[in-house]
Amino acid sequence: MNPLHHTVSLHVAQAMLQRAHSAGHDGDALLHEAGISAALLDDPAGRLLPVQFANLMRALWRRSGDEFMGFTEFPSRVGTFPLMMHTALNAETLGEALRHGCHFYRVLTDEITLTLREEPASMPDMPSTAHFVLRLRRPELDTGHVLNETILLCWYRFACWLINRRILLSETTFDYPAPAHVAEYHQLYPCTHHFAHAETTLVFDARLLSLPITRSREELKALIRELPLGFFIKPVFQGSFGHRVRSRLLQGEGRELPGLDAVAADFFMTGRTLRRKLLDEGTSFQEIKDGLRRDQAMTLLRQTQTPIQSVAQQVGFREATVFIKAFRQWTGMTPGDYRARTRKRVVATD
Repeated sequence: MNPLHHTVSLHVAQAMLQRAHSAGHDGDALLHEAGISAALLDDPAGRLLPVQFANLMRALWRRSGDEFMGFTEFPSRVGTFPLMMHTALNAETLGEALRHGCHFYRVLTDEITLTLREEPASMPDMPSTAHFVLRLRRPELDTGHVLNETILLCWYRFACWLINRRILLSETTFDYPAPAHVAEYHQLYPCTHHFAHAETTLVFDARLLSLPITRSREELKALIRELPLGFFIKPVFQGSFGHRVRSRLLQGEGRELPGLDAVAADFFMTGRTLRRKLLDEGTSFQEIKDGLRRDQAMTLLRQTQTPIQSVAQQVGFREATVFIKAFRQWTGMTPGDYRARTRKRVVATD
């Protein structure tokens, strides 16, 4: 994923469509349902937005009924991962939650095996490490390593979400050679990567396993409603500078959003210092600002009949053309298309 726009390499769509085609599904129909132009797949510089990737995954789920998207010999019923999340939330600590999740999948399927183990430090006075291990029963079916990457990312983001803080990975290992899209891995798992290893593993400080679960059942329901998109965008954690900036900007109540220096002054620091702290968290002031504008615009388009020009002005754009271009970058579709699609969805559920 691109660090600025969180875009996704086209290899995931190409691999997903290849598996869908082999299972007899209509690739063009899947692309249309996901809001992805077929021409994009032929663009050497093309990339997917997270919402497009999520929509393609949902479309494949609906048509195949398989949460593993055809990358295993036997399917996993759609809804399995959310059910596991409910089970894990009953735990008191992160370690207990991850072990519940591993046991859950061990009971339900042989297609993937998940294991959590602790290993002593290799050097004195260093903490022991936690190893979250993924094994596919038939890895040759996972063309492009899409299932491997997706499972690891979702579990990593879910673990961070459970304790409401970023888990700093010390390293990752993969039981396959470095793929052609290896440059993507730093954005997926920000740490050192080792390929052609004996196993596929996320490695982090084992002391984090004792941290308490801080999320509520209502928060989980909200997260599940956004799946899988919620795991394809960088999370914002309570207490982080990203969260503090977002909270400060939300205080504007419709007024023009303040700039970086003004927000930094509220935190008794310079704009340069705040910019550096946000960068350390993997985000930026503009990214947070754009996220708020996007969310506000999507709400207005869904819930009101406000003209596009007025929506643009309400979210801080002086010209509708600039807003339309930005909205397309955020969601992969125009504001008008988004409004029409959400309206159809509402009619379909009435």
